[in-house]
Amino acid sequence: MGAGIQPPTVGQESEGNAFVDVVKVLFEPSAVFGRVRAQPNFFAPFLTIIAVQCVLFFVNLPYLKVAIAAQMAAQAGAQSRPLPGNALLAIFGLLGLVIVLGIIFVVTGLILWMLASVLGGGEAKFTTMLSVAAYSAVPSAILLSIIGTLVLHLQGSSGLTSPQDMQPALGLDLLSPGAKGFVGAILKAINPFSLWGLVLTAIGVSTTQRMSKSSGYMVAVITFVIGLLIAGGLAAIFNR
Repeated sequence: MGAGIQPPTVGQESEGNAFVDVVKVLFEPSAVFGRVRAQPNFFAPFLTIIAVQCVLFFVNLPYLKVAIAAQMAAQAGAQSRPLPGNALLAIFGLLGLVIVLGIIFVVTGLILWMLASVLGGGEAKFTTMLSVAAYSAVPSAILLSIIGTLVLHLQGSSGLTSPQDMQPALGLDLLSPGAKGFVGAILKAINPFSLWGLVLTAIGVSTTQRMSKSSGYMVAVITFVIGLLIAGGLAAIFNR
């Protein structure tokens, strides 16, 4: 029989598993994005991130209730309002989580797609860039969230005054703890995990689009800066 029709080995199947690649992208990004180039897969990293976020949501639910209660108590005339029940918090929290993450990935994928098409000198595939965006988000969406949860549980709930306080300072916001609004959001968004994601994005773009490393980093940095401006703008609008 010809070698071309031999069934794949167990090792080969494992290397090509999109869910396994959610972990491997942290250590073997070039290999993972090489497979993404051949077969884009957005749902594997997206569903994994959603699953982890759902688990962390329920782990942090007692702290969320404390934070909401403190925020309601601080508002004039809100003392008599009942605290939302666990079921209501879970429904709105998880639904909002899926919608927000979906929007973030689609917007990031669109930005990457446009920049890669312009700087790469050819038409990039949106599904490929969407997959790159999802895999590159693993450090921030999973690792940072897990570490943030650990820090939150170590610190306790005594200092919580609003749900925003549930996000411990792990980035440049450590240098300015009182920063709020536009500046505070940007400082919080610049941390080791977001920079790790920037590097993964650069590798993903350059690998899937066969672009130079410098062009890949240019696309990644521009996308990162746009993301910072969006996050800062939203924080300024909602006075966070």
